[in-house]
Amino acid sequence: MDDRKTETTLTDRYVWTVTRHLGAETGPDVARELRASIRDRVEAGIEAGNDPASAEREALTELGDPETLAREYGELPRHLIGPALYPDYVRLLRALLAILAPLALALLFVDRFESGAGGLGEIGIEVAVVLVTVTVHVAFWTTLVFAIIERVRPADRRDLPLTAWDPGQLDADVPGGRVGLPGTVARVALEAAMIALLVWQFSGSQIQVLDPGLGLAWKVLLIGALAAGAVTALAAWRVGRWTSGLSVIDVLVTATGALVTVYLLIQDRLIVSDLSERLSEVFGGTIDLTISNDLLAALVIVIAVWEIADRLRGHRRDTTKA
Repeated sequence: MDDRKTETTLTDRYVWTVTRHLGAETGPDVARELRASIRDRVEAGIEAGNDPASAEREALTELGDPETLAREYGELPRHLIGPALYPDYVRLLRALLAILAPLALALLFVDRFESGAGGLGEIGIEVAVVLVTVTVHVAFWTTLVFAIIERVRPADRRDLPLTAWDPGQLDADVPGGRVGLPGTVARVALEAAMIALLVWQFSGSQIQVLDPGLGLAWKVLLIGALAAGAVTALAAWRVGRWTSGLSVIDVLVTATGALVTVYLLIQDRLIVSDLSERLSEVFGGTIDLTISNDLLAALVIVIAVWEIADRLRGHRRDTTKA
């Protein structure tokens, strides 16, 4: 009696594990076929001299993992996210990260700007933690949603994409494409406006934010980096693309300007120390504007890293296309 009970229990559990995800149309047929196969194997094992319990266990072992066998019947996907859904998954993941990561950093900087707390090292750690946290959460929940969709979709639709593709989804930034005039004009105009602002501040003005007593060499470095960036952008437009040499120059110019700015901010030499008093005198009333130099330095680093990464990524695309 015990052997019969053991045989029935193991076989039932195995058949149920294989067929639990199968549809009503195929499940019963697969269960009958599977039971017949197990019975034949058990009988062969008993004829070979094994006891019924051992013969059954050996038969189930030969059939293998029931989850694997279930997938062989074609009702369960063998992947977390299949090839039909993968393009939509990647596009959504990139879009969410491109929106949520900068938004989280912006909220962090606003919070630190209002509180005025935290040194450069502490802010750098918080930036890293925020980026890792946002990336992990976005990746986990997006993957979970697509994995669920992969498993609840009807079997006859698993080879179809989630959204229909059309040519409007093609990337407008074609690798190897010519440097456009509008983008060049916008960058040169921005660089020129920043140069004019620095000259105005370093020459002494009624609304004084930057320290006019800064050494001449530092002023030349700050203004020169902006001017060099504008010239490099014009050269790239004239050539028609960002060559290796121009890309290297642009990266060096961006890094130089950022390093100089960060150094001066950390040393409290870029912004006047009595900014609140100066602004109160100009606009009247009491203006309490406490700006954390460490926070501004961290913001400069983030912007510079973003610009350098964008330039290197664009150059790699152009090189691959060529």
